[in-house]
Amino acid sequence: MSEEFREMIGRIHAGFRRALNKGALLTEPRMRQLHDRLVNFNPNDILHKPVGESRFVVIDTETTGFQAYAGDEICSIALIELHGTEPTGRNFNSLVNPGRPIPQESTDIHGIRDDDVKDAPVIEQILIEIAGFIDESIVIGHHIGFDLRFLNRILQKELLCRLKHPWLDTMLLYHAASGRVGHYCLDEVATSMNVGLEDRHTAIGDARITATLFKALVERLEATEISIRELVDKQFHSEFA
Repeated sequence: MSEEFREMIGRIHAGFRRALNKGALLTEPRMRQLHDRLVNFNPNDILHKPVGESRFVVIDTETTGFQAYAGDEICSIALIELHGTEPTGRNFNSLVNPGRPIPQESTDIHGIRDDDVKDAPVIEQILIEIAGFIDESIVIGHHIGFDLRFLNRILQKELLCRLKHPWLDTMLLYHAASGRVGHYCLDEVATSMNVGLEDRHTAIGDARITATLFKALVERLEATEISIRELVDKQFHSEFA
């Protein structure tokens, strides 16, 4: 039996174990506590706070593909904490072993290869750190629905719950700030807002770009003093339409 074939069989077995162990992490006390914290989180407790006094977490993931519910997995994740629009210096950044091969077309985008993640933790090993970092916050991302699909799938599988957090999408905030409507990638919005593109297509690089972009958009919208609820609503309405 070739080494490649043994590795393939190992990945298949790991996939079956994952499928059969739905909710298994809830047997661990720390995971049960985390589950209870996520389930009992009430978004209304933070929606009334001013943007400038709120805690945000910027999220970015790199993945094996685009289909969160059709076999693709996270292979890198980064989180950046903001107080208002300013980074606190607290970050989380990790490669993730996806338990499956990374297609070449995905590697062509983010540069992550199978060898890069072979010794990285699987997502279950760092899930408590990820969810604990997010904690009580407003989550931010560019096309954030993509990242939330991957996170919620693994949370639903392992902790039998999903994030209930308010979210902000920098593309939608760009619509509100510019009056333009369309599907804009991070490069396009950042360039339009004069935000640099250092370390593009890495999870931590894209999270930093998104954090800087969020600050620029809040300033453009003069939104520092408004409530989180108002900013969440504002992203669905163009200022200049």
